[in-house]
Amino acid sequence: MSALPNSVSRRAWLLRSVALGSVLGLIAHRQPSHAASQGTLIEQPEPADRGGFMARAYRMMREVVQNGDQSYGAVIVRSGRIVGQAPSRVVVNEDLTAHAEMEAIRDAARRLDTRDLQGCVMYSSSPSCPMCEAAAYWAGIDGLFHESNIVDREAPRLTRC
Repeated sequence: MSALPNSVSRRAWLLRSVALGSVLGLIAHRQPSHAASQGTLIEQPEPADRGGFMARAYRMMREVVQNGDQSYGAVIVRSGRIVGQAPSRVVVNEDLTAHAEMEAIRDAARRLDTRDLQGCVMYSSSPSCPMCEAAAYWAGIDGLFHESNIVDREAPRLTRC
């Protein structure tokens, strides 16, 4: 790379590089998931209520243990329908951020083609860690429910780790 003439040029180059990297990151991140790319619809629970949504999170939790991962599952619901779901994939993907809640948020965002998940609530098999609660907060999720007795934690909050 040729020498840059002054700090203004360096700053402009850095800003362009960061912007390009951000765009490329968004493009890579927005690739459809395996299920979404095949047009797979999410099977809706019967009944489609809090108990049914929580049962789905627990079913994913049980199934993922058989695949060698941590026992967590989460679903994202909007207008009485599951719009995103996922088990934990921390072990199988070797990704420390692939908690069930994070993966469900990613799935819902891909399926809805938006990062704004206002009007959605999340059901998870356990209370969300600070990372997952922060992600739910930034995604605009309206409420969090967890555990078999369907504890309502209300809207996610941004807390310190």
